[in-house]
Amino acid sequence: MIENEENEETNSQYQYSIKYIIVGDSSVGKSNLLLRYSKNIFDPGHTATLGIEFANKKLVFNNINYVIQIWDTAGQENFRSVTRAYYKASACAMIVYDISNRKSFQNIENWIKDCVNLAPKTVLLVLIGNKTDLEEKREISYDEGENLAKLNNMLFYETSALNGTNVNTVFNKTIEMIDEKIRKGFYDMDDSSNQGIRRITKSGIDVSGEHKINKNQLNKKKNNSDDFFVDCCK
Repeated sequence: MIENEENEETNSQYQYSIKYIIVGDSSVGKSNLLLRYSKNIFDPGHTATLGIEFANKKLVFNNINYVIQIWDTAGQENFRSVTRAYYKASACAMIVYDISNRKSFQNIENWIKDCVNLAPKTVLLVLIGNKTDLEEKREISYDEGENLAKLNNMLFYETSALNGTNVNTVFNKTIEMIDEKIRKGFYDMDDSSNQGIRRITKSGIDVSGEHKINKNQLNKKKNNSDDFFVDCCK
């Protein structure tokens, strides 16, 4: 069970910081998905994102503290060169279209390509059809969205940032999947920061690459037999 409690104490030695990005065409509702999940609000007057917006949310799952860091990217073409830098080191990429806007759905393939080419190989991809509150204006059927997601090995959800439908559900599902992958050793925890996951001690020290550093130090010693002999025999 996921608990949205920032001050919840757990027995875990670490907390994990998980990086999410939200991408898609302009005006598909990315920023309001972010607001609905992080603050449970909807801003009908929200203007188009210029560059990047950011929010985080703290929660507890399986007795582990998680900090979900969410980067909402601009959908306009003139910002693509800026936003592409944020694909790097992402654990989850949410690709959003508007169910009442056929063009936003047609452009999904381009967003998928960006994710595949720029994000880590371990990134979890999610396709989201937003604005189900505009059912009477729907241009993309549920089946179309689901089929596209299956073709690209993505999770698929339809949401409404306006009334909150499925917003928490899709985030919670991805957190559950990432948590399970961490426990099963799917991520290389020696290099996890490059996969969008940072392991942080309760005192706030980032130890994501701790073992990698130790291995590098050992390899350096092995490459110098005299130093290695002295070090081992002190």
